[in-house]
Amino acid sequence: MKRPMRDLSFEAVLLDTSEWTCLELHGDDRLEWLQGQATNDVRGLTPGKSLSFCLCEPNGSLLAVLDAWALEDRILLTTARELEQAVLDRVERMTILEDVTAVVSSKFLVSIQGVGVDQALGELFELPSAEAGTVRLQDGGVFALRSRRTSAGGWDLWADSTLANEIAQRFPEASVEDYEAERIVAGIPKWGVDMGPKTLAPELGPDFEARHISYQKGCYTGQEVLMRIHSRGHTNKTWVGLLASSPVPLGASVEHDGKSVGMVSSSAASPSSPGFIAAATLRNEAAQEGEQVTVGGVEATVRPFPLARDASRSRGL
Repeated sequence: MKRPMRDLSFEAVLLDTSEWTCLELHGDDRLEWLQGQATNDVRGLTPGKSLSFCLCEPNGSLLAVLDAWALEDRILLTTARELEQAVLDRVERMTILEDVTAVVSSKFLVSIQGVGVDQALGELFELPSAEAGTVRLQDGGVFALRSRRTSAGGWDLWADSTLANEIAQRFPEASVEDYEAERIVAGIPKWGVDMGPKTLAPELGPDFEARHISYQKGCYTGQEVLMRIHSRGHTNKTWVGLLASSPVPLGASVEHDGKSVGMVSSSAASPSSPGFIAAATLRNEAAQEGEQVTVGGVEATVRPFPLARDASRSRGL
């Protein structure tokens, strides 16, 4: 049974997790090693904590974007499934004497998102008071990880196949279209769609930058380039949201003052109003809040991510 994501204001829903992979980082030196690779400062990634970061190439472009949660004996990671091998290769290539290993988790991922998620999951087990922990369900262990895969947020649950299937069956599944709309509202870029191996992390906008990059930490691969961009104060282009009263053509050129300034990478009907939303990476002269652009004959207004504050005016989320 599928219900629209606009029901996030009333209930918890199941997301399709087929695009993500689950990795585990083990070894006594795992945190120290990760500090030398991640764009964010992971020194505070103590058991029960979580954060997001990027792995970069030496030229500053993205290798992968990851979410991380720390347990007592390991660090759990999720990233785009197509980046699984790239992350495993980075760990193997950049580990010399450190006690660090990375493996694909044997657990299955279930993601439940929505305003009502804590109450709904609380009927199955006691949720961790921290952002990450292990809970018990029918004598089995489940990794419960606070996550932000929509504007409302929720929990990622890692469990064996039987428990994962049982948990999933208790929740209505969000349609692909409605999840796409919520992803855009939340300002969560998708690998191979909104970002890729030629993307520089600061190009994904201030909200993404604040959640994934620390400019006060020590060295990591690609840091010199990112620090140079930071010192300059801006990139040449920025990933932004678009609001329109008509559907925004996917893949269409975005026009500003008679010039092409970018291309639409994601598009959907708004989950909270009669309008439509989209995402595009635009040259900075067009990427400022309130700028008016044209996409395939459709007039649109530029907004920074996340778009949740616009949705909140309509739905009270």
